[in-house]
Amino acid sequence: MGAFRGRTFALVGALLAAVALAGCANEGGDTAVGGSNSAAPTTALRISATGTDSLPFMAILQVGVNKGWFHEAGLDVSLYSGGGGGDTLRVVTSGDADLAIAGNTSVVLAAAKPASHLTVVAPWFQVNDFYWLASKPGQALPGATLGFSSAGSTTELLVKALQKQTPSIKTIAIGPMGDNWAATKANRITAGWAMHPFVTQKEQTDGAAVLVATRDVVGDFPADLVAANTEYAQRNPQNLRGFFTVADRLMRYVATQPAQAAADLAPLLKVDPAVMAQSLTQTPELAKAYSLKVDAAALTNLSRLMVDAGQITTPVNWKSVLDQQYLPDPARTQL
Repeated sequence: MGAFRGRTFALVGALLAAVALAGCANEGGDTAVGGSNSAAPTTALRISATGTDSLPFMAILQVGVNKGWFHEAGLDVSLYSGGGGGDTLRVVTSGDADLAIAGNTSVVLAAAKPASHLTVVAPWFQVNDFYWLASKPGQALPGATLGFSSAGSTTELLVKALQKQTPSIKTIAIGPMGDNWAATKANRITAGWAMHPFVTQKEQTDGAAVLVATRDVVGDFPADLVAANTEYAQRNPQNLRGFFTVADRLMRYVATQPAQAAADLAPLLKVDPAVMAQSLTQTPELAKAYSLKVDAAALTNLSRLMVDAGQITTPVNWKSVLDQQYLPDPARTQL
């Protein structure tokens, strides 16, 4: 993962150490909840998020820090870029971070465990922006070998959904987008998973071609879910409400001023500003994607996909799982 700038990554070393300690604690069956959660209410909010250096809907958090919007809301925000769903969540369950924005399936599965110390608060980026990229046009989906990230991931969820409709598809765990693209170019797989702006970038620089846009096959679902450390949420509800107020401002900024937002996002993602701007125009239903308004149908679809993939045995009861009290009133939905 690339390093971010400024004070937002001052906690990276400490948080990585906390991950290791939490892992050791888990082996013994106990997880200690520490950090700021054992203290009095605080203005500090430590956020662990997957893909802050590769996904625009995560990098907007850094934009909020850079613009001082979190500071204006009375929050002292620090960011930690997690390497994946499990890593992103672990520091929150241990109490060494306060809020996680992580892969949808990882959050659902982690929150269902006893004593998870997680409160699921909101969906994040509620359109399906997952594609499988081939190295050249004209490839056929039947009989294709598709790369995905890892077992239990959203991308595995999707390839299983594709296999349900096209049983001749074969799959293999490869890792992140860059590794999938390298495997595609080396002809190890027919196509690898990708999201914007990676899709736009590889189409322009490498002649990549979309083999399948999974939104056309399985519909929408939230790419990620937001989960808070339960004790932190109980001690600092005003911080979570402040966070979502700023998040709503950031999402509206992207949806209504995409060219300006692209200029802010491009250096954070190390993408050409023109590519970043085009990738936002190619994002499905930008105003829906960058909105906090809870999409009940997308949540139901996520639950159905997880049941079909065998990741859970019964549908998620979102009414009891999702604690919407920290969201702005207009963002809440009857579940």
